[in-house]
Formats: sequence, C-alpha cells, structure tokens
Amino acid sequence: MDKEPSKNRFLIVSLNPTYQVIVGYGRLNEGHVNRTDRWCNGFSGKGFNVARKLADLGAKAVLLTHMNPARIEECRTEANALGFEVDCVSDPSPIRTCVTILQNRRRGSSKEKCTIPFDVSESMTTTELVENSPPIEGGDTQAKVLGEYERLLDASDCVIITGTRSSGYDSNIYANMTAMARRAGKYTILDIKGQDLLRCLSHDESLLPNLIKPNMEEFLQTFGCEEDPVAMLERLNCNAVITNGPKGCFVYDPKSREGLVHIGSLRVKPHNTTGCGDAFTAGLAYSLMRGCDLLAACHEGTMAGAAKAQEKPI
Repeated sequence: MDKEPSKNRFLIVSLNPTYQVIVGYGRLNEGHVNRTDRWCNGFSGKGFNVARKLADLGAKAVLLTHMNPARIEECRTEANALGFEVDCVSDPSPIRTCVTILQNRRRGSSKEKCTIPFDVSESMTTTELVENSPPIEGGDTQAKVLGEYERLLDASDCVIITGTRSSGYDSNIYANMTAMARRAGKYTILDIKGQDLLRCLSHDESLLPNLIKPNMEEFLQTFGCEEDPVAMLERLNCNAVITNGPKGCFVYDPKSREGLVHIGSLRVKPHNTTGCGDAFTAGLAYSLMRGCDLLAACHEGTMAGAAKAQEKPI
C-alpha cells in the first residue's frame, strides 16, 4: 500500500485505554522464574493501534479516549512521536495493563528447564494476558467525552469506533455516537461486538453504520451460529467485513450480486499477531476513503494486517 498523505481526517473512538508490556522468550517455563532482556512497553489498545497504522499510512488521525490525568502527557507524547493526535478526557480511573508474551515456535523440548535465548528472527507464537478495564470514575466523564466527540466530528471525514467500552459509560453511548456521525454525513466503521453492536444496528436505515468489522469469534458471539450467515447479513443492510485471522476474511456488500465473498490471507512468518486486526481496520478505512471499492479495500487491509504480523516489536 502506498504511503501518501491523505486529505481525509479520521476520528477514532476507543473508550478503553490500555498500556501494554511485550516480553520475548525462547521458551517460557511454567512454574519457574522466567527472565528476559527482550521487552518493551507503551500505550496500546485497539484505538491506539488503528490510529498508529493510519498515521503510518500518511493519514491524519485523532484518537478520542479517557485517561488518568497522571498519564495524559505521557500518552500525548507517545502519540505525537508516532504521528497522530490523542484527545484524552481526564478520568481518575487507572489505565489497565495487558501483557503480550512472545515465544519462538522452535523452542526445544518441554523437559528442558534451561533458559533458551529469544531469537527475534524466528517466527513466534503470541499469548495475551488481558486485564479487564476498570470502570470510569468521573461523574462528568461521559458528558465531556460526548462534548469532545461532537467537536471533533465536525472536522472528520471518517469515524471508527473500536473496542469494548469501559463500564460506567451509558450502554447506548456507541449507538448515540454512530447516529451522530451518520446524521453529520460521516463514513462510519464499527469494530465492536455484542449488545454495543446490536444497539448500533437498531437505528433507522439512514443512521446505520456504513460498515461493521467484527472478527469471526465476535460475529458468532453477537449474532449466534444457528442461522445462515448470508440471510443474517442481508437483514443488517450494511456492509460487513468479518476477519478470521490466518484464514482471511469474509466480505458482504448488500448492493453486490456476489453475496458473501472470501478473501484469503497472505502467508507470512509471524512475529507478533497482536493488533493485526486493528492494522486491517486502518488499511481498510484508509483505502475506502481514497475511493477504493469494498473488495479492493479489504485486499489493502489484508496487506496491512500481514505487514503488522511481520513487525519485530522487541
């Protein structure tokens, strides 16, 4: 995908701030002390990942989230260094910390208790230890988030709402944000699941999102698996992209006669698969706003996800 400056401005909403620690091992020995000199840390989460990839592609992106006031300047500094803006609404709640463990696929016998050095050039497995986010604590946090959203919406061309919201927000906040974006004529992409997604799909047709992008697990969790998926998608009456990790993605366009189309993944040597779906979302959105049709944009998203998998994070 060409990295060209984009005239379009992207607003990413993710109400679940995350700090991530990544550690690498040749082999992790359960029940023992495991030491490594290969590690890194920084802000992460779905919204941060999407904004980072959009910036890498040359797009103008701003991330809206809440943040503990003690971490706001640190978050802004990191985002600025990566090429995008972050609008942090102050909230007293602590930021959650998630841990990603990378292990080389070739890691010897499980009977060996000695430490095996981590080899960053080899392919890796990814294990994520995910801490549930704490609830927001500020009584006016939601009102401030909605105020900032309305302000930023005016200057945006595409809105991406992604990730599970922290508890404490009203259950309809994502549905209300979607309706506001559609009334304002903004292209709206949802990478959310469960009741949050279903509420966004209960609007009149004119207020439905332009596109939903759950992964396969989230899709089945939200809609169930007892019904024919094509019939289910036909009732939604919006574009849908369902990613399925190394098995590629399924694409549904209600205006197309092709029905449900499968796009295969690219075969790569994975180093860290965390955030590949977010990179896909960024590549997809960036391409759609440049005028690509849905299938072509999904091919670009696939390439963005594959490129992310090959990055050496530590």
